[in-house]
Amino acid sequence: MRPSFISALLLAALPVFPQLPVPNKAGISAGHDVLRSKDVEAANKFWQAIGGVPAQFAGRLNLMKFPGLLILEINNAGGRGRGGANPAPAPTPPPELLGSEGSSLDFMGFSVKDLKGSLAHWASAGITPLPGGSGKQVYLMTPDKIKVRITEDKSLNVPIQADTIKMVVPNVSEAQAWYAKYFGADMVKHGNEKVANIPGSSILFEQAKGPVAATRGRAWDRIGLEVVDLAAQVKKLEDGGVKLDSPYNGKNAQMNAGFAVFQDPFGTLIEMSEGLSAVK
Repeated sequence: MRPSFISALLLAALPVFPQLPVPNKAGISAGHDVLRSKDVEAANKFWQAIGGVPAQFAGRLNLMKFPGLLILEINNAGGRGRGGANPAPAPTPPPELLGSEGSSLDFMGFSVKDLKGSLAHWASAGITPLPGGSGKQVYLMTPDKIKVRITEDKSLNVPIQADTIKMVVPNVSEAQAWYAKYFGADMVKHGNEKVANIPGSSILFEQAKGPVAATRGRAWDRIGLEVVDLAAQVKKLEDGGVKLDSPYNGKNAQMNAGFAVFQDPFGTLIEMSEGLSAVK
């Protein structure tokens, strides 16, 4: 698959602006979602074909940027999408990389200004929508089986931007309250949907109808949240009884960025960052 030349020209004509949005009152915005792939090059070609732009942060993280969101593809055998020598593979990588369906993260959503035109451009890259779409909304599937929802919004001033993720949880009201408490997510009406609004990517919670798998180790491994004061945010979570999988050890001097990872109570792995707002 190859990126659409026309889409690339449209994106090149856009003004340069920060990729991550202004944070909410709690100092939170969407950050970098971390995705696992059997073929990082093929995965990044998909994102670039639908409008993502490659960006390298601090010479170490090879990101794909959209207005409102950053995506980091990593090899399922190990590595962090960094430049330089390839990392040693994991001793026993999983035999199959599972997609988003069946996990607590069901789909990743984007809005486009012109759905019909976007689909025509994407078709030249071999990307076609899943059956059952409409003239206003379709679903795509990435090479690693992450479901992507595309919704037309004629009011956009860019060709594509991140908008919503769908999270499947055991109790919707508890999840809404938890994200409001720890990340300042306000419940707002977004079209016909009620979502927990975090700048860059709102969360649509859906009641689980059965068991839901955690995201760890799947193709959509974790969502990312950019935090203005990561040390304070970590303390807030730890004071609330949250245990970190990867603690915050201050900002990395080479990257001028810090990270911390934990799993929310509903099965979604979250990587918090401080410093990726510098990506342009």
